Formats: sequence, structure tokens, C-alpha cells
Amino acid sequence: MPVSGFWNTVRTDLARYVGKSELSKRRMLRTIYWEPGFQGVFVYRFGRLLLSKGDVILLWPLLALGWVAYALMVLVIRKGYDIGLSLSAEIGPGFYVGHFGGVEVHGCRMAENCSVGQLTKVGAADQVDGPQIGSGVWIGSHAKIPAPVKVGDQATIAPGARVLKDVPPKALIVGDPGRVVFRGFDNSRILPGR
Repeated sequence: MPVSGFWNTVRTDLARYVGKSELSKRRMLRTIYWEPGFQGVFVYRFGRLLLSKGDVILLWPLLALGWVAYALMVLVIRKGYDIGLSLSAEIGPGFYVGHFGGVEVHGCRMAENCSVGQLTKVGAADQVDGPQIGSGVWIGSHAKIPAPVKVGDQATIAPGARVLKDVPPKALIVGDPGRVVFRGFDNSRILPGR
């Protein structure tokens, strides 16, 4: 990943927190300082940048310092906010962590503009091929997606749902185990920053 791509992705993440119509410098700085979700996403992005530069031998001395800084930031984010975004996850730009506390994302592929709430578990630490989440997916608090399923674009996983089967696009999933209760559901009103 080029460094310019890293900053573009971070700007896209930040726009989800601030709102596209309010990208003033003051509002952005306030968001960077006060939003634990954005801080967790930024640390994840920094770790992914370090991973992508590992094959450049000339950068190894800087990377060693970067990994030490990353480890310290992960410690603060995990212990202080209980947000665990594993580097095994591939998370697209515009990722939004709505509330901190109990957020775990491992070994999954998540497209752009997805949102998760508190106590959300996506994937598992020991999975090689985890869930594949489409773009614009909203995952409510206490929801779990432990199985290697496919979740379609703009699907909505209701709070407390546990997804064990593939989810069609624009579907509303509720329950444990999760089931489709509505097709063609428009989640644009609940996605932040849209």
C-alpha cells in the first residue's frame, strides 16, 4: 500500500465520523481526539501499512520503530477501549466503529463503508477464511458473524443477531440464529456519515 493510499483511506474513515458536509479542520481534530472508534481504526490502518512495507529492506530500521509504536497503540486501544481489529482482517475504507467496548474483527474481508456497534464479533482468531462482508453493511451491537459466510451489500444485521448462513443484499437479519425478515431493506438512514 502506498503511503498516499494510506492517507486517502484514513480520510475516508474520518469522513464517516465527521460527516461529509462538515469536514472542517476543527471538527476533524475534535473527532481524532475524542472518537475511540476512529482511533482504533487508525491504529489498524497503521498496522496494515507496516505489513505492506515489510518487503522493503531499506525500511526495516524504520519499520522496527513503527512496530514498537504500533504495539503500544494497540495496547492502549485494546485495554482502554476494548477494540480489537486484527491485522488478519481486510477492512475497506470508510469503516465506522459506532461504540467502543467488546469489538472484535478477525480474519474477514470487509468492503467499504461498513459499520459495527459495541460487543460485535466478526470472524474468529483461528479462522483462515472468515466472513466476507459486502459494502455498506450495518452490524448492530451484540451481533456475531462467526461462520465463513457471505453478507451481501447494504445488508443490516440487527442487534443481537448471530449469522450462520449467507445473507442476500439489502436484507434485514434478526435473531439467533439469524434469519431474513425483510428483503430490500434500505439501511442508508442508519449508516453514519452518509
